[in-house]
Amino acid sequence: MKIDWNSLPPAAGLRTGTVRKAVCGNLISAVFIENAGDTVFDGRLHGHENEQLMVILSGLCTIVVDGKEIEATPGDLVFVPSGARHGVVACGPEGCSYYEIFAPARPDQLPGWVGKPVMHFD
Repeated sequence: MKIDWNSLPPAAGLRTGTVRKAVCGNLISAVFIENAGDTVFDGRLHGHENEQLMVILSGLCTIVVDGKEIEATPGDLVFVPSGARHGVVACGPEGCSYYEIFAPARPDQLPGWVGKPVMHFD
């Protein structure tokens, strides 16, 4: 099945300047995130039980994973282990975009989700 990201509604609940779209299967989910160049990041880290891969598509993306700062650029793949404290803390002046892939799936990222959140913030 081919997913048309452009046909998906944006999900609410993320920072100003960020667009997020999500798809979810039974065992895996994926999110497309696009941050504008003027996006303000609060620096808060979070964790969840899901393993996560980030595939950087455009721009510079600064990510913290368990205290280590990673400068990721297009084509980079960043792995976030289950339970790791992590977060995107900045992007370059041109903005950045990336895919996040989660296993097990994270239906909490779908529009209209009313269940318990799976993310835990500091």
